[in-house]
Amino acid sequence: MAACGDNTSSSIAPESLKSEERDSGFHHRGYLGWITDFATRPDMHAAWPSMRLDDALLEDYRRKFRLMWKLGYNEMSVWGLYVSRSWPLDVTSAVLPERGALVEQLIDEAHEQGIRVYSGLGVYSWGFEDIIRAHPSLSHDDNPRTMCANDPEAWDWMRRVIDFVFDRFEIDGVSMQSADQGRCTCRQCRGYSDAEYHALLDVRVSEYIREQDETKTIAVNTWGLKLQDPENLPALLEIGKAADYIIDTHDTTRRRDPGHRRRIIESLDCSFGTIGGAQVEPPQHWKRDRWFLPTCRRQGEHLAELYAEGGRACEYFFHILDNPGDEISFGVTGKLLSEPETPWRDHLQSVLAELYETSSASARDELTELVVRAEHAYFRFLPDSLAGTISMEPLVSDEPGPPVYLTKRLSQQQRAEYSETVESLADEFENLEPEVGAKEKLTRTVTCLRNTARDAGAAS
Repeated sequence: MAACGDNTSSSIAPESLKSEERDSGFHHRGYLGWITDFATRPDMHAAWPSMRLDDALLEDYRRKFRLMWKLGYNEMSVWGLYVSRSWPLDVTSAVLPERGALVEQLIDEAHEQGIRVYSGLGVYSWGFEDIIRAHPSLSHDDNPRTMCANDPEAWDWMRRVIDFVFDRFEIDGVSMQSADQGRCTCRQCRGYSDAEYHALLDVRVSEYIREQDETKTIAVNTWGLKLQDPENLPALLEIGKAADYIIDTHDTTRRRDPGHRRRIIESLDCSFGTIGGAQVEPPQHWKRDRWFLPTCRRQGEHLAELYAEGGRACEYFFHILDNPGDEISFGVTGKLLSEPETPWRDHLQSVLAELYETSSASARDELTELVVRAEHAYFRFLPDSLAGTISMEPLVSDEPGPPVYLTKRLSQQQRAEYSETVESLADEFENLEPEVGAKEKLTRTVTCLRNTARDAGAAS
């Protein structure tokens, strides 16, 4: 086993899977995030979202692609291949030749490992701020981040971006978002419900992409759009006719009626899914040993229920393999997406035995219980229905921020209890040292736990 941080030889799954196993489980076993989100080296003083792409990050991608294939992930959606927040007015100058060469290497490396690469794509919003600033007529209300759905010039700009996205790189598809920055509410647009408005945009863009190349995969991620109302179903059905899959990021379909999600899945012409339940949002600025928050049980129960209802898609958020808790969650989720009917605890035991090189079944079982308890120590204070990402630090920043996953979600008393529990767990992990072959990984895990306890104690 290599030292922690060297993901090349992280053997948390067999070297290969049979072809029939590749086709079982979730059809879209995706991985989603900003381009630097799982970097071994943090971008401690870069504004979010960082666009860094260099040889070190490319090596992180090579390692991740090999591991994704071993685990059964088959797709990756990357935001930041082209731009961070804003397209330039000429669009094409977004990608300089040096960066383009690195992106091309990234895509080639993914394809060599059988991973399809999709680009994140803002639809009428996210990325159009400079264009709107130069052409104010594109925005028909007081939201300077979104173009009007009924403006012909806005559609011209959207098509220009789509054409460049597919012409510049050999990507396999797009993961689209239209709702996270809001919507136009001008006189023409306000007659649409939110679901109708975003369906109009997503279907329009999907159909245009299909006209150019019907082999491309189209995903619609509904971040910012709530889907719990039954009257939203007709709009979703329209998206389902145009897209390959829909991702309900925050699992909103079950907020009002737990049975609503199943009815949606049964009605759609495309696959449906989520990001896999509650999970850690990768902190861009933090050192990688500052937290230990596995989410295996949460994801295991969420994905098993989603699969039983007919859900066949997931866009799991990027995780940082240099953080042991993230590494465990990533491994378990990959196995769950390929074998969702196997109990999550079995997958967890398998991952831990391989990562930590346990010397006996009893040591593996004890390690499993410690990881489950570490997860429960935090999540016992949060609602069982929580879905979506948990921000560790403030997202939009240019420097390491405070631990908002503690200060914003837990009370002072809860933080004190969490700190005490995690410190005790660190001692118990440390006691397993004689039973573990991967000594450095265990040491790093203990460091992460003690740093977590320190953060929680300081915030109390």
